[in-house]
Amino acid sequence: MRCWHSIARGMTNDGRPRAHHHAVDYIHRAHNWSPEFIEARRQSVSLPHDYTQDLAGIQAPVLLIHGRYDRMVAFEVSIAILNHIADSRLVLLNNCGHWPPFEKPAEWAAHVLAFLRGY
Repeated sequence: MRCWHSIARGMTNDGRPRAHHHAVDYIHRAHNWSPEFIEARRQSVSLPHDYTQDLAGIQAPVLLIHGRYDRMVAFEVSIAILNHIADSRLVLLNNCGHWPPFEKPAEWAAHVLAFLRGY
């Protein structure tokens, strides 16, 4: 039996916050909303593809901004890209992960604006 103060704080019968159950329900619905979606997801396969050969064909100026502590994509990937695009530059943001615009918004914006002013 739950006491009145846990009910007042929005707890469920298992002692978890109501928001937890709403999040779980939302995620479940988002990934299981139709039989067609479930079947398409079952059949989808991610195959690695190397786009390196296509990079040299990029003629537009390119600014790469990479977080030094990105755990999803190593910064060496940006260095490799930099070496294959003629008019490219790389900014490596220290103390930053995978989302530089959100983790370092002022620094990210300053680099983007400086890049855009140069062209």
